[in-house]
Amino acid sequence: MASTVPSPEPASPPLAGAAAAAAPKPSSSTSPWTPPPLSSHNTALAIIPPPHLWAPINALRSLYDKAYTKWPPHINLVYPFVEPEHLENTMELAPWGILEGRRKRNEARVRVRLDGVGVFEHRKHNTIYRCDEEAAFNLTSTTSLSRLRAEILGELGYHQQAEGEEGKEQYKPHMTIAQSEDSRSSAHKFLVEKVGLLPTVEWEVEQVWVLVRDQSDGPGKGKMKVWGTINLEEQVGCSIHENPVDWEEALKMDLGWEGRERDVEEMQRTCRFDEERGVWVRDGAGKEEEEREEEAKTPELLSIASWNVLADFEHSSSSTTDQEARYRLILRNLLSPSAKADILLLQEVTDSFLSFLLSPSNTSPESQALRHLYPYVSHPPPSQPDASPLPNFLNQVILSKHPFSWSWLPFARKHKGSVIARFPTIHGSNPDQPLVLAAVHLSHGLTDMTVAAKKGEIQRVIGHLKEKFPQNPWVVAGDFNLTSSSWTVEQAVKAGKISRETMATLNSVERMWKEEEGLGMEDAWVVGRAALGEGWAQEEEDIMDDMDEEGEDNRLFSGEQGATYDPTRNGVAAKMVGSGGNMRPQRYDRIWVRGQQVLRIGRFNRFGFLKSNQEKGEGHEMGQYGSDHWGARCLLKVVQQETTEQTEKTAEEKSRATTLETSIKLVKPLDGPLSEPGSLKEAMAELNILPSQEETDKRKAAFQALKAILLDTPPPSQSPQPSTTDLTTTSETQPRSNQPPLIITPVGSFALGVHTSSSDIDVLAIGPFSTTTFFSLAIQRLRRAASSPLYSQEYQPKILRRISSSTGTMLELSLCQIKFDLQYCPAAHIASHWPRILSTAPPGNAVWSLPALTLTKLKAARDLDYLRRTVPDLAVFRQAHRAVRSWAKGRGVYAQRFGYLGGIQISVMLARVYKALALGAGGVSGVGVEELVASFFEEYAQFDWEKDMVYDEVCPWFRQKREKGGEKEVYKRTGREAMVVLGWFGPGLNTSGQASVWSVRTLKEEFKRARDLLVKGEVKSWKEFLKGSGAEEFLTGYKSYVKVDVQYWGLSSSKGAQFVGWLESRCVMLLVDLHRRAPGVYVRMWPGRFVEADAASQQAEDDEQTATEGTGLRDYQASYLLGLDADTTTSKEDLKLALGAIQTALQRFEEAIRSDKKYFDASSSWMSASIVKRSELGNLQLDTRNDWVGEYTPGEDESDSDPEDDDEEDASLLEDLDETAPKKKRGKNKKPIEETQQPRLEPGPKLRSAGDVMNRLRWDSAIDSSDYVVGYEDRFLGVKERALNMWKTEQTDEEFIPQHRIVYFKRRSDGQVVWDRKTKKDEVFGSGL
Repeated sequence: MASTVPSPEPASPPLAGAAAAAAPKPSSSTSPWTPPPLSSHNTALAIIPPPHLWAPINALRSLYDKAYTKWPPHINLVYPFVEPEHLENTMELAPWGILEGRRKRNEARVRVRLDGVGVFEHRKHNTIYRCDEEAAFNLTSTTSLSRLRAEILGELGYHQQAEGEEGKEQYKPHMTIAQSEDSRSSAHKFLVEKVGLLPTVEWEVEQVWVLVRDQSDGPGKGKMKVWGTINLEEQVGCSIHENPVDWEEALKMDLGWEGRERDVEEMQRTCRFDEERGVWVRDGAGKEEEEREEEAKTPELLSIASWNVLADFEHSSSSTTDQEARYRLILRNLLSPSAKADILLLQEVTDSFLSFLLSPSNTSPESQALRHLYPYVSHPPPSQPDASPLPNFLNQVILSKHPFSWSWLPFARKHKGSVIARFPTIHGSNPDQPLVLAAVHLSHGLTDMTVAAKKGEIQRVIGHLKEKFPQNPWVVAGDFNLTSSSWTVEQAVKAGKISRETMATLNSVERMWKEEEGLGMEDAWVVGRAALGEGWAQEEEDIMDDMDEEGEDNRLFSGEQGATYDPTRNGVAAKMVGSGGNMRPQRYDRIWVRGQQVLRIGRFNRFGFLKSNQEKGEGHEMGQYGSDHWGARCLLKVVQQETTEQTEKTAEEKSRATTLETSIKLVKPLDGPLSEPGSLKEAMAELNILPSQEETDKRKAAFQALKAILLDTPPPSQSPQPSTTDLTTTSETQPRSNQPPLIITPVGSFALGVHTSSSDIDVLAIGPFSTTTFFSLAIQRLRRAASSPLYSQEYQPKILRRISSSTGTMLELSLCQIKFDLQYCPAAHIASHWPRILSTAPPGNAVWSLPALTLTKLKAARDLDYLRRTVPDLAVFRQAHRAVRSWAKGRGVYAQRFGYLGGIQISVMLARVYKALALGAGGVSGVGVEELVASFFEEYAQFDWEKDMVYDEVCPWFRQKREKGGEKEVYKRTGREAMVVLGWFGPGLNTSGQASVWSVRTLKEEFKRARDLLVKGEVKSWKEFLKGSGAEEFLTGYKSYVKVDVQYWGLSSSKGAQFVGWLESRCVMLLVDLHRRAPGVYVRMWPGRFVEADAASQQAEDDEQTATEGTGLRDYQASYLLGLDADTTTSKEDLKLALGAIQTALQRFEEAIRSDKKYFDASSSWMSASIVKRSELGNLQLDTRNDWVGEYTPGEDESDSDPEDDDEEDASLLEDLDETAPKKKRGKNKKPIEETQQPRLEPGPKLRSAGDVMNRLRWDSAIDSSDYVVGYEDRFLGVKERALNMWKTEQTDEEFIPQHRIVYFKRRSDGQVVWDRKTKKDEVFGSGL
């Protein structure tokens, strides 16, 4: 029970304007007194406590007592009382009854104590009140108030009421605090507990107040006013006001009260934990506190965290155990590295939770650590005796390392408001403008009314901050309850839950923070994600974010990225939602920052991912989260004082240092069908640009099957499964001992989620062994799976080619009629720390000190990871990416090999625009797919490609270089680079190295054309824009063309496709030669083949018949076209010279192609190149047949004739590595081998390498690697030994030793040397002598 709050004894000066006091008792000679009935609810005799005791009482009454505005805190002595017209006569007798009663009892004062709680149950509601606990539980007790009441009633002639009427309840003095509806409900029980937490109040009664109701508002509706008072001091008397006055005014006149309770918007001091006393004390405004603030230093880094911890809505004795278990889990999350902050904001805080969290009686190490971490709080634990309960059922509480003061800013809705906190020790160069933080928890729900309420609440906060703190840095954080999922909003509109106008309001709310004049606030999630991809994250799940293994997360719609409320992943949230309702992820919790050149947003992360642990008593449901929300935290850099160099910087430079300054503007398509939300997606669906769900599931199933084959794990289900959430991004083998894993991860368009139905799937493997060993092992396992009954025919892989090029070895294979390109990167350290190393090791980290070829292979994965983590909204980005790529294909500018656009170029260019818009005035929700695509074309239509570079300007390492030395420091452009589009990681930073002056000119023209179509309204729909007629325009847009004819009539379709693809790759050389020989002629190559329209259908029928029957020639004829256009300033003589130069280039091109015997076979193929006029083209159309379409990968084929025919040495190695491998078929002249005989090579003169032996000993399941040691030559000490499992193969490792220094391998158990370099002994493979 709370302790007593003492009451002072203020003097009682005479009331101004009041009638004379202590009138004489009426004479007995007057007519007999007939008491009027006690039936009027318009008057009352009441006891009112001193005003200084009101604050905790009224904090609850204002929210839960319907009579709060009509009555002061009071205890009724007599209610109902007499009618107002009988008051004057009645009150003449009251003082005498009090005086005589006192004389009889020899009692000088009446004392009141309220330390208990009770409930009156009525028919339709309940009254919850405070009372004297002793009297409430002792029915025979008569309190001083009961005696006072009886004396007054007896003197007035109400003897029966004074003695207590038979059959009626005894008078119970009480002070009403709240009302409730259902006494069995949890809300009622929680409210009774809250009223019970009020501190004990005790005071001596000096007056009895006579109250009368103001009838101006109607019967029974008016406010109770003071009619008069009965003084209980030594000179008893009655004072009557000439006119009833408000009780506030009466208190001022009677008690000298300086005003009503503290204004809710007045700043209050925080509570500080006193370590010596072990209690929370109110941090006053004394000298000690001022000195403490003066000594405190502004931190250089400031972290702010916010978390909705989920209140308990069920009240029962059985839930108490689960409740405390969940509290322990929340506490453990709050103390995790990812959640610790300088300032912590909590929403949905209840009395029991705050008491558990902060009460000194909780002596657990975690609770003590939290009190030590956050010594300042806005509200002390309600269980502390002198503390008050939290005002609401769902409260906001601020915990901090730094002192602060705070006030409550109420909203229009009851129980809703914002905690406005001021931190005097956190400021920039001006200490008079410290940090101001607004903690919010906006109204819940998705209806027209609730959305309007949220907008009003945001406007209330903004208006208050602008009025009170116009120049201060601000942070507004908490649970905004703003529905961010576009799917949820669209479904609500379709269901009629909200109107289209409300949908537009939701989209505009986010822009309010930016568009409101003088705000310039930034969303910390957007800024942190755009730069670092939430790179401050500590939990694996936050790093993984919402990606599934293949990167294509079809769960996510626009607005669901970075969700802090996700029922699809959070079981607690799913339980709260139930079977119906909103099951989509929402980004409810946000942190907005207005830096004012003082605060700079650094990193952002989510937290709260630690799950329950039964061993730690954290709940009965294993693996559950602590709350239905995840928390949000951001890191801010505090700029305290500017150096001389900083002072000299212009305001523009300072602004650019904190936010992205760019010329990129938000552009909307012309009003109409083009600007309708969702119109672009509908158009892409109609044009089959978006792959179906069935196609996507098939690709995922195919990838899973390939992964299982390569990792030699049980095959997955061989029927495409519906998309599900998979929180992992990589898969790994289960290595024996502590060897690094083998990583199989997708890259490219499939991993990014922008693939089409005809796209290949690029796969990267990362592991600890050599490239030769990996591909040998991979081929062996692929071959085994191809004949395994565990895989259906559709899922049996087929090896197409093994290619060796300057970038390494690549394996082309087919599975489920989907083409895969498999590459391998030997990097043991990277594999061991995958995928966290991508987000935790910046480019300059030593772990990336790898060979250039290794980094080249890792570049795609690193670029992909950074892009996926930093794009503001992946769903919007993916749709826009597909739209731009579809447009580029239709306009003939999607071919990176010809200097046009490729997937990486579109990704970088689009990400740059999207980030700038999201960080600018648009905000994330203000940039839809339609706006993003229109802004993309607007930006690059006016882009100066000759001077400027395209790169991610928000990227931290690019930004640091730019601020250090300008654009030249970012990338040193050479004169040969016509176009620069930088990826995020090297080597080969410029992804547009193939671009030429001609290709750049083509791109500029196409960008301007697209911009005009969208902005000027030259197209009526997105379908018309995307469908386009680029090829038709190309065929009629030039007077002359270079025509490269190609024909193939061989038996093998794969060889035909290989020849055509190889010829297409050689066209790049032709373009280079033409530019060198005829620089004055503009050449545009269409990146596709044309066929005769009349013959196209016949060729398709022949190809289909050939494929069905499996026999016959594959006759294919097509042409590549290059449009020629001379500069208008070029003279006729120069044109003739250019024409001759072009003819020479074409002749050389023909000779180069026909002389290559590897690909060109005159017996089955032909090609020619010539200049033709437009009229000589004939009736051409684009070739759309899939079997002749596809990029050719340059490189030397390692198996030209038969991909199943592999190198004998590799085959032997595979058989030795995997004893379950199918045995190679022997020739007809070779003798059969017994089934039990193990295949083994005869010893030969060639000794297997030390690397092969090491891999065999490490990875052969029949060999215990821990039983072997490596003997190696030390440069200074001679031959030394090291355990095989401790041998380092990564070149960047400090203990790395080259394999050529290995002398022998020895078995520990018997000391036997199994491999020796000098003697050429090999008992592992049987090679050597």
